[in-house]
Amino acid sequence: MRVKNIISVFNNILKVIGLAVIFAASIVIPTLIIPVSPEIVSRMTENMQNKMFGLMLLVSLLGAIALSVNVKLSEWSGIKLILALGLSFWGIEYFMAQIETFYFRDAFTFMTNMEILNIMLRGVITTAMVVPLTVIIFGKQKATREISIKESLERIEIKSWMKKAPLFSLFYIIIYLLFGYYVAWQFEAVRMFYSGSTEQLNFMTQIVRTIREMPLFLPYHFIRGLLWVVFSIPIILMMDGSRIKTMMGLILIFSYHGLQIIMAQGIFPQDVLIAHTIETTISACIYGGLIGYMFNIRDRGNF
Repeated sequence: MRVKNIISVFNNILKVIGLAVIFAASIVIPTLIIPVSPEIVSRMTENMQNKMFGLMLLVSLLGAIALSVNVKLSEWSGIKLILALGLSFWGIEYFMAQIETFYFRDAFTFMTNMEILNIMLRGVITTAMVVPLTVIIFGKQKATREISIKESLERIEIKSWMKKAPLFSLFYIIIYLLFGYYVAWQFEAVRMFYSGSTEQLNFMTQIVRTIREMPLFLPYHFIRGLLWVVFSIPIILMMDGSRIKTMMGLILIFSYHGLQIIMAQGIFPQDVLIAHTIETTISACIYGGLIGYMFNIRDRGNF
């Protein structure tokens, strides 16, 4: 029995490594189909280009781990699992990232709206490649039992979720502001990149200034907080009521959202890139954990 367990673990490790290679290919191939804009390419130094391969492998490994764990933990299989995981993955990793880029686009004068849309479209291709292959590699391509999505949706406690969703959005804004100020804003390069000044105000003064200069800041992030929940719902459903599994799955998916920022070579200056990667990876893990803890469907036994 012990030998079988060791073999099983070894096989899973090999699968994850193989998936990481596929994941890396799924990042490269979309850029051949929808090329990155010349403006961004021209901003990449030779040093940045030399780093890209290693960074891509690191990001791909985390992505492979995140997807494989979600597939292994999921009670769903087949096309339902592919669609559910694909929707959550694309929404959290690409849509949510790029609507933030769009909101702060004044700091990205070299980023056109079309390039932001192209990043989302490249994300569709990556998702369409890597999610189904993860399901196949881990043997979940065939439905093992009949699972009714309608039944799963009916197990959502709508009134409870409607109360929790605005509460999570408030938590999200608080965490976003705290990490934004006490992590990212402590980097002089970040202050210069977004404000054009290295001046560092205290926390409350900086928040008040931000809200005055960007009147839509709070409502935008409140809505963004709700969207985090919306894109997490497929993963919540496919974990079939297990809070622990849901938290684990979402924490990994959200952590990938944070770490993948390190790939944004040429978009951010290096110090800004490091600051945002640290800030977002840690805070995103907290978002995923909170959503997994707060939102759950009723246990099938109590349905």
